Amino acid sequence: MYFVSLKTEESQPITLHVVYLDPDNPDPNPPSRIVKDRWSCVRLANPIPLTIPNLVKIARASDPRTSSFAVHCDANERLSVWGLIDQGNRYHDFVSYDSQTGPERPGVFQVSLVGTGHLVVYAGYEKIAELRINALLGGALDVLWRGPVYGALLPGIQAYINAVQHALPEHVYRDRPHWDASLASYWVSSLCRLLLRVESCRHGGAVLITPDTSSCGLNVKHGLRYQRLRSALETRALLRIQQTYASDQIFENYLEKSAREVPIDLYLDETAFEHESSENQSELDGTIWFIALLSRVDGLVLMSPTLEVQGFGVEITRAEQPEAVFMAGDSRATKKRLRQIDYNHYGTRHRSMMRYCAQVPGSVGLVISQDGDVRVMTQVRSQLVMWENIKLRFDDFLRRPKRRNEDKST
Repeated sequence: MYFVSLKTEESQPITLHVVYLDPDNPDPNPPSRIVKDRWSCVRLANPIPLTIPNLVKIARASDPRTSSFAVHCDANERLSVWGLIDQGNRYHDFVSYDSQTGPERPGVFQVSLVGTGHLVVYAGYEKIAELRINALLGGALDVLWRGPVYGALLPGIQAYINAVQHALPEHVYRDRPHWDASLASYWVSSLCRLLLRVESCRHGGAVLITPDTSSCGLNVKHGLRYQRLRSALETRALLRIQQTYASDQIFENYLEKSAREVPIDLYLDETAFEHESSENQSELDGTIWFIALLSRVDGLVLMSPTLEVQGFGVEITRAEQPEAVFMAGDSRATKKRLRQIDYNHYGTRHRSMMRYCAQVPGSVGLVISQDGDVRVMTQVRSQLVMWENIKLRFDDFLRRPKRRNEDKST
């Protein structure tokens, strides 16, 4: 697959997705309930030997977002493509936070060819390793979910949780103990979705989240106060909590007790909240795309800790270089895993963000390169620390709390 990535087909780069799947037992542990859009594997009439020319020729019959090639070895340990797996869209929607549920993944492991010399290997939802030309990277760092970066984002997250709490009766919010954690995940996953959208533009960009309201050290070329992401996130939480509360009341007080009737008002509440949640999901998607497109203008997108856009095309005018810059080897930036890096090794976008974050405590700089690399930086123990190989998509670390009566197959 690495050598295939160096080829082109009709002048187009090659991308593909491969699943190592046993043809004699492709689905060893199916769920008790098979949903309509679950994956299936379709056999080829004749297996195709897994060679570089063959992969180049058949690559365009598949798309990493939609379908995969099923690969396995024969009795002589020779690899071949023996089938195609469909319905890959649900997985991609799920890991990009565009869907609330996702399927189990087929096969022992999965390999994606995403660019020239760029391979990513997964086991289920967990990234095992990533090869970028000649650099082998381990699992991505979940810096947005824990550690110093999460700590810098926490004031905005807490303000969001407080706003939702104050808008609901206390008994509704406290009916389930997980809402604080769930709301924090909604907030962070929305930031991840924004970065994924910027990444998909393949233009490069930057987002600065700063508690400094003075705009000192910034030249805001296009001022724009856009609050819809914050308000849409609050609406999402309110609708989700109210829908869940109504559903729980129906299940615990009526269905679980085999009641003959369910109050019509309670049923209508659950249905109305579910319908509004669907509309809100569309609103969130459009809002995130709106903000992501602002990053295509030269300069950064400026945001407050509560994710309100303050402007775009923003230039950092601070000129003082940081005394030192460190690269973190783990999400918590432990001292023994820090290594000093050369400030001048990075481009203009990275260096300007380093200058700002080194002087403004609590600020978080997020830089997306044209090749899709995402780096984040903030102050840790009065030192500027940067992280790369950032975890943006869903994996086993994040688990959505299940509704009490939710089917386990989702």
